[in-house]
Amino acid sequence: MRIALWWVAGLTVALTVIAQERMTPSQAKEWMARESKQRAIEDRAYELRPGRRDEPLRYLNLSDNEMREIQDVAQKYLAKTMLNVSPVIEGCPCEEGPMCTDQVYVVTYVSDKAKGLQLSRVKGVWQIGVVQQWWTKYDALAARYRDMDFWVYQSKRSELFREFPSCVGELVPAKTTASAQKAEPQK
Repeated sequence: MRIALWWVAGLTVALTVIAQERMTPSQAKEWMARESKQRAIEDRAYELRPGRRDEPLRYLNLSDNEMREIQDVAQKYLAKTMLNVSPVIEGCPCEEGPMCTDQVYVVTYVSDKAKGLQLSRVKGVWQIGVVQQWWTKYDALAARYRDMDFWVYQSKRSELFREFPSCVGELVPAKTTASAQKAEPQK
């Protein structure tokens, strides 16, 4: 299996060299710019892969109503029993949009495996954010990798990375307390 992977990697490099030799300098420059942009998008996507984060913590964690809301959303995509709900993280990556204020990560068992889901609080409602939606599509494609032709898989993967959400609007929304709880000053 490893030999086959190295052979495919070598073939890919060879085909790239051949393709570059037939390109004009301006075409090669455009190709390099596209590849560089694709790599930057891939790096950002992997940086934002959903997972538990423990900072920066929101001043107030979860209200009872928020917990019920999170349970309702998580039960649509995961099992009814949740193992862990992370602390609420204040702020969101800009790819989630300017209306996203907080995030939380939920873990449960599905088919004897731990499975996580990142929820974002957008416009005061807990929901699956755009980055988590994108990663769900990516994981579904990756699960079909062995059943697909290599070049078809690479094409679909590249297409999916071109669809990765990008930053829009303000990078950080104004700080608000999205919880219904009242903050008491510490004495």
